[in-house]
Amino acid sequence: MSEIDKEQPAALAREWQRLRGDFWDFGMLSWIPVVLCGMLWLVFSAGIARDLPIVVIDNDNSTLSRQLTRWLDASPGIQVAAKVASSDEALHRLRERTAFGYLLIPNDFEQKLLGGRQATVQWLYNAQFSSHAGALLRDVRTVSTTLSAGIEMTARVKKGMSGVQAAAQFEPIRTTLNSLYNENISYEAFLTLALMPAMLQIFIVVAVVTSIGRELRDGTVPQWLASAHGSWLRAVLAKLLFPLVAYCALALLYLLFFSLARDWAVAGSLPVLLLSMLLLVLAYCGLATLLIAATLSLRLALSGAAFITAPAFAFAGQAFPLMAMPAPARAWAEALPLTHYLQLQTKYWLAGAPWRYGVQEMLILAGIAIGCGAVGVFLLARRANAPAAWGRT
Repeated sequence: MSEIDKEQPAALAREWQRLRGDFWDFGMLSWIPVVLCGMLWLVFSAGIARDLPIVVIDNDNSTLSRQLTRWLDASPGIQVAAKVASSDEALHRLRERTAFGYLLIPNDFEQKLLGGRQATVQWLYNAQFSSHAGALLRDVRTVSTTLSAGIEMTARVKKGMSGVQAAAQFEPIRTTLNSLYNENISYEAFLTLALMPAMLQIFIVVAVVTSIGRELRDGTVPQWLASAHGSWLRAVLAKLLFPLVAYCALALLYLLFFSLARDWAVAGSLPVLLLSMLLLVLAYCGLATLLIAATLSLRLALSGAAFITAPAFAFAGQAFPLMAMPAPARAWAEALPLTHYLQLQTKYWLAGAPWRYGVQEMLILAGIAIGCGAVGVFLLARRANAPAAWGRT
């Protein structure tokens, strides 16, 4: 057995013994991320928002107004929670969050429709909740358009026109809408598939920073370095191996769960998606190494980890378009590994893009992993040997 083969297992054995002896550190690499990701999935597991409450002000109280109300309530995304008498009462319900919008039907609704004139209903909604508002607006428009079309076609048929002619004249230009890659507009595919890696990157950085930072805080750097026979590269690799294996396994579990159990099959290249996941873990391992090497303080490195990873999803281009961000925000987004990984995931998982479409993002992730990792090891070798660097919190 070569000298390297003898040296590295000693460092690995020391790290394994440390993990086995610490319930929470071991949990960070195993059951804690699984539990939290499971809770996250549970939030969005329904996929589509249903039965969002609204109220109706029916000033007409006619056959057609009651029909419109019934159709709204029958729509899967809407629940007519109540009929109220005034806008003040409707606004009160919006403010107390028992409704997210209200429909105002005028007192001449049926009279105008039967007289062949245009009747206007007002839809007012709480725009503070964009996802609620978007889902409700879609269903309200669908119901009102359907009722309007039915009334118009019935009137034309009564005048002697055939049903086919009435439909063609009522809608001479028809737009067919087809959603691609997330046909049901499911929040499970839109948010959960993106939020899981966003949560994973937090655990990666915290685990690596904690592992190396405790050696500095507790002043055990000489013992740690001795287990690697004086090689900083081997010492750091021993620290990174267990998080690397653990979080790659968790990423694989996440992939298997959504592709097999939840039927979100990988439409593109599976090997390239797996490579992208590996690069994500490596990039954050390198970033964490650089953080602790630059600060030589567990407390400061964990603060930096929180600053970088906690808001990363907001900059990743999933909730708000990357191209619409101001230049400083976009520059920060482009510096984060999560941004590039989610671009790869959206290309390969549901969109089915060819492997060559993500080469640029993969090279960026590889560059972050190698660059940050190399600089981190260099800084540790230059700065962490001195006793003055030990014992910091």
